[in-house]
Amino acid sequence: MEHRFSTHETIGAKACPVYIKLKFQQVKRRQETLEIQKQKRDQQINERRNIKNDADNTFMEIDEKKNETVMPSNEAYELATSMMYSEWMLEVPEDIDSWIAMLCPEGKRCCVIAQDNKTKTVNKFGTTLNYYSSLFPYGCRASYNCPSHRKRTVLDCVYSFKLKKYYILDIIEWMGVPYTDFEAEFRFYFIQSKLSEIPGINEKSATNFYPFELAPRMVTRDLYQLILEKSQFFQDNVDLDGINFYYPESLYTSGESPLVLWLKPFMIPDVLQKPVNDHLVQLHRPPDYVNIFEYSQNLKKKNRRFKKKKNSTSNCDKMEVENLVEVEMDKDPVIDNAICMEN
Repeated sequence: MEHRFSTHETIGAKACPVYIKLKFQQVKRRQETLEIQKQKRDQQINERRNIKNDADNTFMEIDEKKNETVMPSNEAYELATSMMYSEWMLEVPEDIDSWIAMLCPEGKRCCVIAQDNKTKTVNKFGTTLNYYSSLFPYGCRASYNCPSHRKRTVLDCVYSFKLKKYYILDIIEWMGVPYTDFEAEFRFYFIQSKLSEIPGINEKSATNFYPFELAPRMVTRDLYQLILEKSQFFQDNVDLDGINFYYPESLYTSGESPLVLWLKPFMIPDVLQKPVNDHLVQLHRPPDYVNIFEYSQNLKKKNRRFKKKKNSTSNCDKMEVENLVEVEMDKDPVIDNAICMEN
């Protein structure tokens, strides 16, 4: 990875020792309160599960080495449905040059949850797509990991089918402490520092079945020269799907956020009035493309038609939420690759 992709140097303006110290003091105070809240929430969840068991609800089982009963997780569903998504950049913010630009590869958006000494990938409906081991805290059966249902590590990622690799977009929770109320600039610095403390996290191994890597990001003003000079930013000619622009002080909020904006590579000359590499101009550009507004409206119409057709044929969305999908450890997540990055 090139030097200019360094988050510490390009977007770490607020990541000075005093700033980091104050933030971690906030985390420590908040963690004490969260532990009490989590205990109460776990008690309520267990009570609801007991009620369901008394009503003879049947849950699916997964044969993971030995048979273990795995119940559909309300927590996983809540996490997946509270993921943050970007809006199309229909209007350019005046201070866009100071926003954080994140390069997103072609792949599938997902939520990665490390908990109870195993890691799982869930889609936006909360359906578990895969179980595997990772080196994240509570993500594998290792001597330094102590199972704790109350503690978990949760990441917002894109899975690259071609590379069999996860690119981390954002951090939602780390060792039981949520980071959704922290600014984007701090979240990005924090996850980069934590990744640097985990040797082997970017390589495949027995305890880390899929490599994890931070999606390249930089201040927008540093992006312009890069996209003019280069057309490839990922291994094995994996294409750039688009760019997320984060307002540095934005929090991680549920649903679409106007503080996270999305552009396809071919839209940059039209929207930002900046030249890009010839390959990026043609990359996935529809032959009838006029402007970003018409493109986004046409896409919304197609999505509405697709959902209407899907709902008329089956109740797939509900089934995805209510059922757990088993995927063997040595296989990739069974994910529909017809649609790539979901902004």
